[in-house]
Amino acid sequence: MINFFGGREILSPPALNDYKSTSSPRSRMEGGLRTRGMFHKKTEQGKPLVSIITVVRNGEKYLEHTIQNVIHQTYDNIEYIVIDGGSTDGTLDIIRKNDNKVAYWLSEPDEGISDAFNKGISLASGDIIGIINADDWYEVDTVGNVVKRFSECKADVVHGIIIYGDVLIYPDERMLIYEMAINHPTVFVTHRSYLKLGLFRKDFRYAMDYDWILRAKSAGLTFSFIDKCLANMRQGGVSDRQWRMAVQEVLKAQNVHYPDRFLFNYLFFTFQIIKGTFRRLFEKIGLRKVVQLYHSYISIVKKKRVDSRASCNNNDQYIN
Repeated sequence: MINFFGGREILSPPALNDYKSTSSPRSRMEGGLRTRGMFHKKTEQGKPLVSIITVVRNGEKYLEHTIQNVIHQTYDNIEYIVIDGGSTDGTLDIIRKNDNKVAYWLSEPDEGISDAFNKGISLASGDIIGIINADDWYEVDTVGNVVKRFSECKADVVHGIIIYGDVLIYPDERMLIYEMAINHPTVFVTHRSYLKLGLFRKDFRYAMDYDWILRAKSAGLTFSFIDKCLANMRQGGVSDRQWRMAVQEVLKAQNVHYPDRFLFNYLFFTFQIIKGTFRRLFEKIGLRKVVQLYHSYISIVKKKRVDSRASCNNNDQYIN
């Protein structure tokens, strides 16, 4: 298939087995309980095994917090996998420090975030898979709430609210035709869904999650929303730093999945670029109030201001 944005060919998504058959390069380092035959968790009656994947490269600043957050979840049947892209800072020291708490970790150069995600998914043996980046973290009962929801319905994808900085962001599946209106750090997917649809396209470096979600919607996968804060996301991630490239890839995904909306896709892309430029300008010159008003009355997805971390799941104060 040809992508109208840039005229480049869109790569097909790799299949799960494509990664399982990949040979290990000499530069690979690995560890964790699995490598020593000490990890024996598996799915039990009413207690599915959940695989949590963290991808990282030079993330020593926050990785320890993310690791501790995962291993101290209230739900204890978790397989934790850490994929490092060949870090040159203290990241590997942190991973090795937690070697007896992580099911499996590996460190080797990769081809970007999509490639790292795919490696983690291919190594996962859980029935349910969640991905949390090295500068994000879950609420302490997130995995337990997700497992409960999967047990209550036959969903393929479960997701919820995220807190980004000091703002709660509510997902809205109806708005996916416009942008990534689901919070990917809160997303949990069944293993069978990745088996059915394939993994993340490696030609997407910023909006690979949006492309996969659109693929899931097009395939008729069932989504279930949990009306709780499930994850927390720090500001300043790669999609923030490279926001223009991220918006371009959103357009690329839309043109792949909604080619009949080609003109509208471009118009909305233009709007997003203008909005993003002015938002950052207003924040830079101290007009944050204008940005807050936009979030309150114009933003595609619902957002609320939170005054403290303690109020994450019960704050009803709209941004004003």
